[in-house]
Amino acid sequence: MDAFAEDIDVAIGAERLERATTIEVQRVSRSWAGLRTFVADGSPVVGPDDEFPDFVWLVGQGGYGIKTSPALSRVCASLIAGGGLPDDVARQGVSLDDLTPHRLRNVTPEASKVAS
Repeated sequence: MDAFAEDIDVAIGAERLERATTIEVQRVSRSWAGLRTFVADGSPVVGPDDEFPDFVWLVGQGGYGIKTSPALSRVCASLIAGGGLPDDVARQGVSLDDLTPHRLRNVTPEASKVAS
């Protein structure tokens, strides 16, 4: 099933926009809704696939993509270019082991229930 924006959510968004700005919403001509992806351990997945190294994963940001996508896209770009973790990301305590798709190879159904 495709994601879609509920009418009430569109109306709430328009009302909040009007309250926060000087923009007056006359009508909404289009709306959009996205899908959130989650991983068994609750952490994003960034890096090359074990079996297909030319395929690079950047998924599992859940509801935090709007906040994490700037840093994670830089991590992904660095890995594609043959580099490592950007220094500023590493200073936040993130390691490639935290992000690698390989970490999910041994996740059991029981462990995935704990993460959700």
